[in-house]
Amino acid sequence: MDKKKAAKATSLLISILVFCLSLQDMADWSAVGIYTGCGLGCRMLYPFYHANLLHATLNAWCLLSVIFIYDISLWRFFLSYIIAVTIPSFCLSDIPTVGLSGVVFALFGSISFEVQRKAYYQLWMLAYLVAGFLFPNTNALVHLYCYLAGGAVALLNKPVKIG
Repeated sequence: MDKKKAAKATSLLISILVFCLSLQDMADWSAVGIYTGCGLGCRMLYPFYHANLLHATLNAWCLLSVIFIYDISLWRFFLSYIIAVTIPSFCLSDIPTVGLSGVVFALFGSISFEVQRKAYYQLWMLAYLVAGFLFPNTNALVHLYCYLAGGAVALLNKPVKIG
């Protein structure tokens, strides 16, 4: 199986897992969410848990969309996961955060130089990031960090051609 098919298969499996875990009633989000001072287990697990079925569906749809539309390899997918689980403490609070959106925003950042209409794309991403700061119970700093880190990785790997 080539790397792009592996990334697609992995994203489908993760989406199914996310959907199934969203049906589980979670009594204590600090057991699986990422927050200031949380352990390694929480950091590794938080992308797979979601607050509700709508949250899980939106994140899984975004993940599948970016993986299937763009040339995403398994390596880039894994790197986006690493970006999402290594969020610095200044982006976190005492309230646990869950969801796949950190991985998705890292992927969004990683494709920012590959899209055809770059200015249009960046304006939409800016709108999504600003909207995250306006909605309660959304950790917009996680989204911003992951997007910028994904963009930095893209810039280092696919430099912008000048001239």
